[in-house]
Amino acid sequence: NEMKERLEETNPGISRALWVGTFHSTGVRILRRHGERIGVKRDFSIYDSDDSLGLVKTIMQRNILDARIVKSPRNLRDRISRLKNELITPELAGDQAVNHVERRVAEAYGQYEKELKRANALDFDDLIVKVVELLATDEETKNMYARRFRYVLVDEFQDTNPIQMAMIHDLASHHHNLFVVGDDDQSIYSWRGAKVEHILQFEDLYDDTRLIRLEQNYRSTKTILDAANRVIANNSGRMGKNLWTEGDEGDKVRLLESMDEETEAVNILQTVTSCRDAGFNLKDIAILYRTNDQSRSLDEVLKLGSLPYQIIGSVRFYERMEVRDVLAYCKTLANPADTINLKRIINVPKRGIGKTSFEKLAATAAQRDIAIIDLIRARDHGMPTAATKRCAGFIKLFDKLHRIAQTEKAPIVVEAIIDETGYREYLKAGYPDSDARIENVDEFINAAHIFAENSEDGSLRAFVEEVALVADVDSLDTKQGQLTLMTLHNAKGLEYDCIIVAGLEEGLFPHFNSMNDGRAIEEERRLFYVGMTRAKKRLYLSYANMRRKMGHIEGVKPSRFLYEVPEDCLDHTISRPTAAAGGLFGDDFKPYVAGGDRWTRGRDSGFAPQEQPDYESQSQDVPAGYRVGMRIRHDAFGAGVVRKVEGRGEQTRVTVIFDTGGERKFLAQFAPMRPS
Repeated sequence: NEMKERLEETNPGISRALWVGTFHSTGVRILRRHGERIGVKRDFSIYDSDDSLGLVKTIMQRNILDARIVKSPRNLRDRISRLKNELITPELAGDQAVNHVERRVAEAYGQYEKELKRANALDFDDLIVKVVELLATDEETKNMYARRFRYVLVDEFQDTNPIQMAMIHDLASHHHNLFVVGDDDQSIYSWRGAKVEHILQFEDLYDDTRLIRLEQNYRSTKTILDAANRVIANNSGRMGKNLWTEGDEGDKVRLLESMDEETEAVNILQTVTSCRDAGFNLKDIAILYRTNDQSRSLDEVLKLGSLPYQIIGSVRFYERMEVRDVLAYCKTLANPADTINLKRIINVPKRGIGKTSFEKLAATAAQRDIAIIDLIRARDHGMPTAATKRCAGFIKLFDKLHRIAQTEKAPIVVEAIIDETGYREYLKAGYPDSDARIENVDEFINAAHIFAENSEDGSLRAFVEEVALVADVDSLDTKQGQLTLMTLHNAKGLEYDCIIVAGLEEGLFPHFNSMNDGRAIEEERRLFYVGMTRAKKRLYLSYANMRRKMGHIEGVKPSRFLYEVPEDCLDHTISRPTAAAGGLFGDDFKPYVAGGDRWTRGRDSGFAPQEQPDYESQSQDVPAGYRVGMRIRHDAFGAGVVRKVEGRGEQTRVTVIFDTGGERKFLAQFAPMRPS
């Protein structure tokens, strides 16, 4: 959409004449028109990752595959995905299997494909794999598209995988006008199958290639670019470039040193506050981290403050239970053969058609090779009288909604689903947080309205397709003036005035899975480079001396990447990297420790505790003199008793048991409470 808007600004009306979209959306468009030539029906459903996982779970429950062999349904789904992207069919996977595990995976893969076909559905991989199959087996279709697209332009080319590369090659096979834009230093998706070699070897793959280096940067300050250039220069697998700018020198890169992840979160909150006080809008500040679980401590501390914020990629809007329920109705109405989503809605709200009944229906339908919905409608399924009656009630409701879906636009259908099923009443009766859930349902209705208002095709099918292709970062709200938290992977392509990269420690960033693999370390360094170059004006690099792992506090070492940031780019008022054997910042560095200073440097594990302070008896240097046993009053939660006091000064944390029975922890300097 961003591309379309920019095209429209330059040449009004031009975007309607061009094909502009992701690989997946382009694949959908081709398959809707010509997929029937390889057996793909035009009205197919798109199974998102949750749908695919649900289908894999169903297959594993049938005892086709010993769960211990593949560890988890997610593991099996990933195995199937890799086979698909290598264009290996279930039959070929079986032929190539060299052990019991691979044979069982091939068998499950075959069942997975049969169930997809019976449900008239394609998963995400199919949206590209099936296009490549179509272009490889149907010369007429391939020639039509290859002749039609005089120019094929590809953005973020360094992230392409082999199957996407095959699709590009076929579409550009007639005119040979292939224009790709990419940055080998930002190739960070090898775990999705991306091959950085596609951009590194492009000149070898295509004769008469012209290479244009875009080295002038219009985003970041000179200092940030110098730091990023010096870090990424440590990678050997790269084409090589040196970013430069005519912009300002800018502030030095700043290091944030913390005791543990909680203290790091407090320091980051204070850093965000200082950026805001310096005139930066919250929407122009982002906190980036290597893994999603790092958001927990940040989330807990930010809740204690008063700054509005959003977390991208935690629980996505379309993954929330109530949204998925309504969406499952939409998907099943758009494609009644959709078994996975029918399974979700048939007893929501509860109507007495339980798991056992559904499994019997599914088994009978499979034997007769018909859709479950058709079996229910025929009433010839051998179910007990009571169950038959309940199924008839469901079919009556479903058929009524299906008639609406045939003629009305998406928002009208969504509203009908919610009203006819009594879904709001169902939430009110069964969930204590029903108000919040109903708000999410209402927001889903809003999403349908916005889609219908901005789309030429406002149908339910088109809306369901749009939702299926949405990504984590598409939920990013840049208008509400809130701080943003997200993983470094999600931040790619975005930019902010102030960037804070958290958790720069060995084993976390670079991740421990990459520690013994040179190529993987280079990708981790590229990810760090991506994070650094998101910053326009200020860059903060944060690390802790200790971090909780598997319930235990462990000393950790600063990331090797911090050593690679040149000293002349760092703020010298903060401890700077040295070559001292004692650690990144030398032996004279004394970490701040809440409640006491009895900490010594461990031989191999960073800083290790010698004696834990008795937090419950601490009261010195605490704002407003909080102490254990004191009565307090909180503006929102009322009266309570202080149970624990941790830390000193601005980093004091107070745990309170309220008279109402709840227990909460607050950052004292931000909490609206006082002694009573």
